[in-house]
Amino acid sequence: MPNYGFVINLKMCIGCHACTIACKSEHDIPIGVNRCWVKTVEKGNFPDTQRLFLPMLCNQCEEAPCMKICPTGALFRRRDGIVDLNGDSCIGCKACMVACPFDQIFIDPNTRTAEKCNFCANRVENQLQPSCVSVCPTECRIFGDLDDPASQVAQIVQRETFTVRKPEKGTGPKVFYLGADTSAMQPEVAARPFMFKEGQVHLRPLGAAEPDPSRPGDPRVDYDMPHRKPWGIDLVLYLMLKGVSTGALLLAAVLWLLGDRSSLIAIAAPLVASLFSAATAGVLIRDLEHPERFLYILTRPNWTSWMARGAFLLTAHGALGGLWFIAGLAGWHGLITWLAVLTLPVALATTAYTGFLFAQGLARDLWQGTHGTIDLLAQAAIEGAAGLLLASLVAGHTDDTIRFLGWTLGLATAMHVMILVSEHLITPSPTLHHELAVRAIVQGAFRRMFWWGALGLGGAVPLALVAVAGAFGFPLAALVPAALIALAGGLAWEYIWVEAGQSVPLS
Repeated sequence: MPNYGFVINLKMCIGCHACTIACKSEHDIPIGVNRCWVKTVEKGNFPDTQRLFLPMLCNQCEEAPCMKICPTGALFRRRDGIVDLNGDSCIGCKACMVACPFDQIFIDPNTRTAEKCNFCANRVENQLQPSCVSVCPTECRIFGDLDDPASQVAQIVQRETFTVRKPEKGTGPKVFYLGADTSAMQPEVAARPFMFKEGQVHLRPLGAAEPDPSRPGDPRVDYDMPHRKPWGIDLVLYLMLKGVSTGALLLAAVLWLLGDRSSLIAIAAPLVASLFSAATAGVLIRDLEHPERFLYILTRPNWTSWMARGAFLLTAHGALGGLWFIAGLAGWHGLITWLAVLTLPVALATTAYTGFLFAQGLARDLWQGTHGTIDLLAQAAIEGAAGLLLASLVAGHTDDTIRFLGWTLGLATAMHVMILVSEHLITPSPTLHHELAVRAIVQGAFRRMFWWGALGLGGAVPLALVAVAGAFGFPLAALVPAALIALAGGLAWEYIWVEAGQSVPLS
């Protein structure tokens, strides 16, 4: 089978954008989005200046992260090796956009499904060159089979020194650049004073490098596609709602197995878990570009995707909560005991899978590593304890239960704060991308929300209130304010985590 790839000789590219126009014409791409484009970077001081052109297109990765994260298998590898997209299976979850380290996937405003370059597979299968290759006036683009020793592209890759975009991601890109400059290849290096799109001025991405007044000749982006943020407030609400649901049922299972038979644990806790689980599913469905296709996740699952796995876990978690609530109303304590045993692993897995899902967003360095998953477990404990403390105002409970929830709220909050401080204030950033995201959190656009919201409302204040409540035997009236403030602080951090993780430009 063929193994298609591109070689692009940047010394020959003149930035004419003929490739962009040909691609839009060939595939009927709407205004405002592109399958391919030419990024322009300027460097130096007049008259000693230099303009760099970097044609951008899908890298057709050997280990394509977009395929792994797609929950319905809409992204697939053809028999000829080209990674293509089946629009009829796409639900518009934008997970592929989060995963692509090269910012090459977008939502087509006409079809509301994902779109990307597919090396003009419709032309290739008819022995034609991709449209961008056929119109290039300087023939800087060379296309062919990398596994065919007789092909020009294979021979160039064998004998020439080339560069690929973001080799550290390990995706195995199949677009090779000759004569590349670091300031054009690495999106975090060049300053982005502003960007243009259809006559509009777009502000610099929040985590992007800023011009250094002491170094006026530093490289700066002159033209690029606007930076995309696929996930927004819906994912923030999803994190909070799911945390309350899984945390409440998990803590209820522990308390039930410890012998608590109060109405708070038998009825109120599963009710809270079920309602918030349903709200979580509702928010996720609402965020889809094609909400009417949401069942595709369950009927056409791609098992390499944590979004697909999570859909089944969330469904199982909601079912357990509903059965527990019915059993509580009916007084079937024996059944609740069995449900509590099942709930422990399911609730933990339903909480933790989101960490693995965000980590599959390979493009976003802030979301990589295990600390995100551990922090989600701590936040679920905070949010679950807070939810049960608020439910205790109307449901029967014991003093021991309130004391347990108070300790849980305090200890989980302390763990959450330690993770935030360690990851964003103490531990050095492993990459420049990560450093820019952390800088946006600690010093940039999110600094007030981080210091006053995440660490203040989400850390110092609830810890102080729990400590005061502990001195007086954990009265419920003293713990309720701590629960409300902790929820507010948790929401602030979840907003920061989602937004700052997407703030650094990828192209």
